[in-house]
Amino acid sequence: MAQERLAALAKPLGSLGVLEDWAATLCTVQQTLKPTADPAAVVIFCADHGCKKADEALSPYPPVVTQAIFRSLAAGISGTAVLTRSAGASLTVVDVGIDGDMLQVEGATETIRVSHAKISRGTADSRIGPAMSEESVAAAIDVGRSALAAEAARGMRVVCVGEIGIGNTTSAAAMLAALTGADANECCGRGTGLNDDGLAHKVQAVRAALATHEHATAHASDLEDSAARQRAAREVLRCVGGLELAAMTGAYLEAHKLRLVAVVDGFISAVAALCAARMEPASREVMLFATALAEEPLAGRGGEVLEGALGATPALHMKLRLGEGSGAALALPLVRAAAAMVGEMGTLDEAMALMPPPP
Repeated sequence: MAQERLAALAKPLGSLGVLEDWAATLCTVQQTLKPTADPAAVVIFCADHGCKKADEALSPYPPVVTQAIFRSLAAGISGTAVLTRSAGASLTVVDVGIDGDMLQVEGATETIRVSHAKISRGTADSRIGPAMSEESVAAAIDVGRSALAAEAARGMRVVCVGEIGIGNTTSAAAMLAALTGADANECCGRGTGLNDDGLAHKVQAVRAALATHEHATAHASDLEDSAARQRAAREVLRCVGGLELAAMTGAYLEAHKLRLVAVVDGFISAVAALCAARMEPASREVMLFATALAEEPLAGRGGEVLEGALGATPALHMKLRLGEGSGAALALPLVRAAAAMVGEMGTLDEAMALMPPPP
């Protein structure tokens, strides 16, 4: 139905590219030919990582920066808070696993909400044991599901999904390697600014985590049975992932259940999207990909690997690498444009009917 409508519009077939794909997704998810992109929300899940706590060399920034960015989001002064406000969306910030006491942090305005849903103060070091217990990963997935359910209850139709967590590119790279079979060298980038030696160290850390959990990661990309793939993806998430990655995975699963359009931010957000798609393939149908999926512009083939695994064509290529939902917030005007195009644009027949009769 949506494709027929798009084909009838007054334009060459496919001439608006990815915008047409987004319009079709909006129509399919909302089950209407007059979809809407409003109200919209940006939801940021925040947590710390045991691998970074144990090894400062995995990022040039200390773990306490996670707390600082969480506070700046709540205060409305972070980059993503500003971009969210400029896009006319609301912001929800979720503490799912920050290694610090955040209970006194509140949203600075009525459009900023802070959710205190801490499972634990970060994960364990995945190089020597599972990042999370069975109970923790299940609880974190439920936090993501609950956050999206709360946005749906507030009437949101489009939700951008992002994250904060110093060291989480290491966890995300390990997940990507396990889920796709790609080499760690392809999956790792410089994160928040590693030099060549730091990048090499990060690759070794990812390889160490994968070796420790070889039972869970070695064949996760090769399984054809859907139930086995679902179990394997969850085990990869538990062994080498993070609390915010698990929460984002739950958010995508709930977006599909509640028929919300989910805007995927970038590398880390997309790794969680891939995990969700392996756990529930139909969840891929509600996803729009805002920005290039490479960890950063010079990051090996990680973005290509992700785009291939997800069948994704990101809309924005602006050398973005901030994360924390910033690219998804920037893409919201494009989501609105996609909705307006399919709902308001005239057909070729309607355009031809405007021509005066021949003399």
